[in-house]
Amino acid sequence: MNGYLSTSRRRPQTHDIATKLVKRTDVVSVLFQIEVHIKQIGNSVNFADITQFSEYPNGKEVLFDLNTCFKIESIEQDGSIELIRMKLSNPGEMITKDYIELTLRETEEKSVAIVFGRLMCNLGQYDKSQHYFEQLRKDPNGENLAWIEFNIGRVLCYKGEWKEARDHFDCAYDRMVANKPVRVKDSTRVLDKIGLILENQGKYDEALGYYKQALDIKEKCYLPGSVSIAASFNHIGNILSSQKKYNEALDFYKRALDIEGKCFSSGHVNIAANHNKIGIILRGQGRYDEALKYYQRALEMQEEHYPSGHADIAHSLSNIGHILFDQAKYDEALDYYQRALKMREKYYPSCDIAIVQSLNNIGGLLFEHEKYDEALDYYKRLLKIQEDYYSSDELDIAQSFNKLGKILYHQQRYDTALHYHQRALKIQVKHYSSDHVDIATSLNNIAAIFSHQEKYDEALDYYQQVLKMREKCYPSGHADIGQSLYNIGTVLEHQEKYNEALDYYRQALQLQGKHQPSDHIEIARSLNSIGLILEKQVKYDEALDYYQRSLKIQEESYPFGHVYVARNLTSIGDILYHQRNYDDALDYYQRSLKMQEEYYRSGHVEIAKSLYSIGTIFYDQEKYDEALDYFQRALKMREKYCSSDHVNIGESLNIIGICYEKQNKTKIALDYYHRPMTIFMKFLPPDHPSRIRIEERIHRLTKKK
Repeated sequence: MNGYLSTSRRRPQTHDIATKLVKRTDVVSVLFQIEVHIKQIGNSVNFADITQFSEYPNGKEVLFDLNTCFKIESIEQDGSIELIRMKLSNPGEMITKDYIELTLRETEEKSVAIVFGRLMCNLGQYDKSQHYFEQLRKDPNGENLAWIEFNIGRVLCYKGEWKEARDHFDCAYDRMVANKPVRVKDSTRVLDKIGLILENQGKYDEALGYYKQALDIKEKCYLPGSVSIAASFNHIGNILSSQKKYNEALDFYKRALDIEGKCFSSGHVNIAANHNKIGIILRGQGRYDEALKYYQRALEMQEEHYPSGHADIAHSLSNIGHILFDQAKYDEALDYYQRALKMREKYYPSCDIAIVQSLNNIGGLLFEHEKYDEALDYYKRLLKIQEDYYSSDELDIAQSFNKLGKILYHQQRYDTALHYHQRALKIQVKHYSSDHVDIATSLNNIAAIFSHQEKYDEALDYYQQVLKMREKCYPSGHADIGQSLYNIGTVLEHQEKYNEALDYYRQALQLQGKHQPSDHIEIARSLNSIGLILEKQVKYDEALDYYQRSLKIQEESYPFGHVYVARNLTSIGDILYHQRNYDDALDYYQRSLKMQEEYYRSGHVEIAKSLYSIGTIFYDQEKYDEALDYFQRALKMREKYCSSDHVNIGESLNIIGICYEKQNKTKIALDYYHRPMTIFMKFLPPDHPSRIRIEERIHRLTKKK
């Protein structure tokens, strides 16, 4: 390319020019700031300070050859202008040269006219590119018609117009195979594009057929280390990944990466992308440490070779956050998610879909970490963007309604939660058939609310509707059918229909055992629920067996110290306590407490429950000083996280009073009895055992005085 780029060493002057008001509102002023280290660049970069030769010497003019390569360091907002910081790049010149040579070698495109049209497409100017190729088709002037048809299809493919694109690809393919001799090698590019269309349409088996046909030809026509073969490996890997054939997909991705590592520079976009793809597969297989290494390697490449704020860097930060989230390392995951969000908010418009994704990631993490107020804030921000900028995407908005409903459900704000789930359902009914799985999910959410509102008959009706829908939509062993059986069991358990509940839990367990790995976490949940029913039926030995089977799976599936493991330890402790095996029960309670204190750094009601359980063992062993210590700690925790008149606070005050009474500290005991009596009178009926007993204690101690 011939020509020169004129620049100035006078920043104030150029800044003034860039900030001058223009009448057009659809453009943004951009100021390029170029950094040059003269001693490092040698003689390979052509530029010259022409101040002494210029008609305007005060302009301090510097000319750069238009073929000069720059590395973009950052893109920043500077008042009303966009400031792009760049460095003169010797390595960049070599990378660019190698890339152009490689591209020409792989596409084997010799026509300048075709290359020019492709360039417009690559720059995102799809309409201009399409118009250009359509005009070229009318007056080809010797240009190859098959390639013209191919490139029209390519533009339409980028625009998402799959049917029209397919018509042009078919036309290009027909021209190639009708040629004498048949253009077998060229046809692989068309086959790949047809495969891509079918992949985007979810027709994976058909797409795989086209990709494999292209690969068979390439392996005969290209050298083994060709990047075109690597591209086919990637295409096939994508299909296998979508089909959840993860081991096969992983093999193809690694074969592609092996070729790309030899053909491209270390920071090439394809290599970084392939590391991320392999990371996604490994994450799906639960191989989190391996996945993390691939994600981190991708991030290192991108941070070294891409400008700060590049979309791929934010994507890799999010991927690392996903892994840390899966490992229950919530604080670390939150840091990566927030870095990605901060980057996207700095460089993208406030309505960009990537910002929506970041808000969704952070909201989901905070929800899982039971930080419901914060999660609610992020989901509300997400919903506002959707309603302001993506109002036509009603189904995405429905998903956000469901997420808000789930948070409110966990905050026990059931009426408001129900409102959001019903709004989601209303949208889904409008867009989906009556038995669609997303409608089933919303009905399931509504049923859960009814269950917690103790509207068990209504909850049961909704859950049974969901079960019928899922049995119709899914194959017999689908996980969601197992979930529905399980949910019906929970309602029957609340209705104290223990034998019926047990039957549904066992149906769920049987289904899970047939269709899921023996160590699947859903199996652990079913085992746990069966154990709880058996505990309520005072079948302690059987209950203990189920709890321990559940614990074994959880300890293998969750990282050390996970809260679900802690809950199961507590359940086992409860059984051992009922069996008066106090020493073993104490051990399980203390193990649970240690995990909870690690997991909930700032405190939690579950910690209070463990403290209370440990205090109960010491009380039964008549170790009242130790018991009082734990009961007081439990009370302090409950006063922090429960409302001041919560029944559990009354329970703690009551047991502390009993301990003092056992120590013959009548005055202190009486004081503690009076405090929970206010709570019990407010929330418990006159004939409730806890209220009757505390009235008796107050009466007895008052008489002693």
